[in-house]
Amino acid sequence: MQQLRGWKDRHIIKVVTGMRRSGKSTLLGMLADEIRQNADESQVQLYNFEDPDTLGIGGYKAVYDHIKVRLAGDKMNYIFLDEVQNVAQFERLVDGLFIKKNVDLYITGSNAYLLSSELATLLTGRYVEINILPFSFGEYNDFVLRHESASEGEAFGSTQKGEGLPNSQNFTKSELFGNFIYNGGIPQAVSFAQMSIAQSDELLSSILSTIIEKDIFRRRDVYNKFNFQRIVDFVFDSVGSYISPSSISKTLKADGYTVDPKTITGYLYDLSSAYLLYRVPRYDVKGKKLLQTLDKYYLADTGFRKMRLGKKSGDDRGHLLENVVYLELRRRNREVYAGKLRDKEIDFVAIDSQGYTSYYQVAYSALDEHTLERELAPLQAIGDSNPKYLISADWDVNPVYNGIRKVNAASWLLNR
Repeated sequence: MQQLRGWKDRHIIKVVTGMRRSGKSTLLGMLADEIRQNADESQVQLYNFEDPDTLGIGGYKAVYDHIKVRLAGDKMNYIFLDEVQNVAQFERLVDGLFIKKNVDLYITGSNAYLLSSELATLLTGRYVEINILPFSFGEYNDFVLRHESASEGEAFGSTQKGEGLPNSQNFTKSELFGNFIYNGGIPQAVSFAQMSIAQSDELLSSILSTIIEKDIFRRRDVYNKFNFQRIVDFVFDSVGSYISPSSISKTLKADGYTVDPKTITGYLYDLSSAYLLYRVPRYDVKGKKLLQTLDKYYLADTGFRKMRLGKKSGDDRGHLLENVVYLELRRRNREVYAGKLRDKEIDFVAIDSQGYTSYYQVAYSALDEHTLERELAPLQAIGDSNPKYLISADWDVNPVYNGIRKVNAASWLLNR
């Protein structure tokens, strides 16, 4: 909302991207309602192109004409086009509205096709992308407290029939955080979880299936969908690990499945284009350059992993925490890379909008002396004086080791 408010009334298209059910439509609706408080109703038009009634208006020219005749001629008009990629030749619709001086245009889409199509060519330098993610831990925490306040501590986490989450009044911050990194932060799934984890998981399964069917299979000819699903499982299970199309191909071949690395490259691109995965390339800290081999991939929501792979709440918490830290760095508008320094690996090299660099190592627990030494070693090998952090779920009080600050993950996520 802060970013959208900052771009309001500027002659540039605001493109809100992100995974399905991450909150794009809600965000546009919130901004539209906010604008209506200080403008005439006629100045605001909002269209959801997943609504059959809206799609029934017709093709791009019919939609353009429908909007045009409703414009307030002597005032600024705020036009919101939700899931606009569902309109055939939507690029022409967007371009036609943009050239009007009294139109402030906002659009959303669930996949990168929105920006890899003709739209990017037509509007080079004329749009700004705002990528939306599911709930952060701070937003999740606010949701819990707000729900509890509204229901006097009974609605969120009702334990009726043993199905839902425990009441948040009985949660410590650690328990809330553990639940968050395991179940994820997709808003509607979090809401469903208040009464039934099973229903929340069913929703996650439905969202994932919709993303694969609508954002991938409808846009790419996937000849062997079984192999595609195997690759999805492999990448989900490899969160936080270095992988490549070749390594995936070799692993599948050992299991009796043959998939060409070039095909896998295309599948990884499609999963990223649907904003289901985020690719993190390797960065040579000493040479200050990107490396061409091996990448890491992180999920847009950690809940997909446990739902898809049947993981238990205590399984592989280190990689889940790493995923959560990565998403938070993105929320804080950082460019994020996986660092390499000779034979050592740094989980994240984060560069902010002004070019300042910081380094992050992530471990679920580093109370053990040998684990602590192992996690600090890559950061200690870095010769510059940029900030260095070890993030863990431990609750020791912010110790510092030769300039490396160890911080609690939950506190770091809440204190932006």
